[in-house]
Amino acid sequence: MPSPQGDRVAVQQGDSFAVFDAAGQKLVTRSGEPDLTWTLPEQPWSPDGRLAVWRVDQRAVHHIPIVDYSNATERVTMVAYAKVGTPIAKAELHILDPISGALTLVPLPHEEGYRWLAGWREDSTALVLHLARDGKRLDLLAIAQDGRVRRLLREERPKTKVADLNFATDGWRAQVVPLPGGEFLWMSERDGWRHVQRYDKDGRFQRQITRGAFPVLRVDRVASDGSLIVTASADPAAPYDERIYRTGRDGGTLRPIATEPGVHTANLSRNGLYLVDSWSSWTSARVRELRRLDGTIAMRLTTADATAVQAAGHTPPEPITVLAADGITVLHGALYRPFGFDPALRYPVIAYIYGGPFGTVVTRNFTGSSMTRSAETLAAAGFVVVAIDVRGSAGRSKAFGDATYGRIGQSEVADYVGGLRQLGAQRRWMDLGRVGIHGHSWGGYFAIRGMLTAPDMFKAGYAGAPGALDEDALVNEPDMGLLRDNRLGYAAGSNLALADRLTGPLRIMHGTADVSAPVSSSMRLIDAFIHANKSVELLAIPGVGHNPEGAVSDYYRDDVVRFFIRTLGSSKAAASAPKSTISVDERTTD
Repeated sequence: MPSPQGDRVAVQQGDSFAVFDAAGQKLVTRSGEPDLTWTLPEQPWSPDGRLAVWRVDQRAVHHIPIVDYSNATERVTMVAYAKVGTPIAKAELHILDPISGALTLVPLPHEEGYRWLAGWREDSTALVLHLARDGKRLDLLAIAQDGRVRRLLREERPKTKVADLNFATDGWRAQVVPLPGGEFLWMSERDGWRHVQRYDKDGRFQRQITRGAFPVLRVDRVASDGSLIVTASADPAAPYDERIYRTGRDGGTLRPIATEPGVHTANLSRNGLYLVDSWSSWTSARVRELRRLDGTIAMRLTTADATAVQAAGHTPPEPITVLAADGITVLHGALYRPFGFDPALRYPVIAYIYGGPFGTVVTRNFTGSSMTRSAETLAAAGFVVVAIDVRGSAGRSKAFGDATYGRIGQSEVADYVGGLRQLGAQRRWMDLGRVGIHGHSWGGYFAIRGMLTAPDMFKAGYAGAPGALDEDALVNEPDMGLLRDNRLGYAAGSNLALADRLTGPLRIMHGTADVSAPVSSSMRLIDAFIHANKSVELLAIPGVGHNPEGAVSDYYRDDVVRFFIRTLGSSKAAASAPKSTISVDERTTD
């Protein structure tokens, strides 16, 4: 990471970091150790050439054992993993003067939570985000050159949350945009939708720039004329599409730049007069176009060739809408038809579920995500696959996302059951007497949940790497509240107490090196099934983390297909599908 002046480079070296000059001479180094590390942020250099670095202390954090089974002499590594109700990591911010080598601790507030360096102002003031451990409070802090800390603003939701894991993994990058003169843009759901707010340099609210019953996902750029280029989901008929718009710095109507159906990504030119729009949809492979800011196309740059995918029998999913279990809320999703679909046949059905509060199961671009590609694989094997973004998931209004706050596990499966019945009533080729449920991670938790709470609908389930509400603190606490404040909610969402309700075949896959959803969550479940005298299958994959890759991923995917063919049967169409279509996701091109 080079300094703004180009005379120094900061380098992360494992648990340590070093600063070198232009000739490669080491100027400064600080050594870390396991669980007490030095970590460089994404934008470590201030405009005046100082360096920000985090000191992360995980010594008091709970550790889980990861066993290496690759030889007869097992090796155990202890990995820090903060569970619900246990200590979390502490992050201290230090500012380094590369000339003197002096390292100064920034006196940030002493409270539990999660922190990010969000950027720098022109005067080299650092902007730091602090999210409270329970996700109910988000602070923006300004650290002046002399080290003084001042809170610019606080966003607070005492009854629900301001942010959760979705914010921690990536969303914080879009939260604040510094402007010339010290003003800044701030993303807020204050009016019930995610919109852009403008503040002065002292954190005084100026105005709300975007408005409407839709979320703005991010500010892509402040153009040379001061207008804002934003990505938003502003079409009520397609609430998960991501399209590009332009608006004035003082607000006003969104003016479309790129609004073809699907997912758009904007990359603006340095002069702010053009942008490269990279986009795709379920029916259109990726296109790159050079656009002017009024939306006109200067030229098409690239068009992906999807003929091989189409030749393999790929068809885009069918967009669906159903009503949630409350009978009011409209849910969106996708239906994947089997290879060689014949409406005269009756097809077994698989509900592909995620259900977690910080993501969606359905992606609206051409190649999709690992989840949509898994759904396509099952469809290629002869199943009708239904994926629904249920209440409580991300991407829509504040109220939609808060629908499951503090009560995860209590409505998501019901939304799927109701949706399947609505779809099956219109499509006689869906055999609702042979319905399975499958998902990974949060989807694994909900696949088990479906088998335990809706056995009349789900006759077989396959859960991949399932988590639990008492596992990762950052995953669960912002959406459930702290354990001490919501013990009844945590208990109601636990699958352990429902183990005696299992009636159909259930298979669980878990990697032994999973540090996102530890294998202990599956071990405790299996123990509960044993004590309830219920049969359950387990595929334990040695040395594999949360998301299997390469050949192991192929094995896992094929194991899912084999399980459902064995437990739900298949249609005549499945028998005629060429083997190559089972892995069609590997050949899709965006």
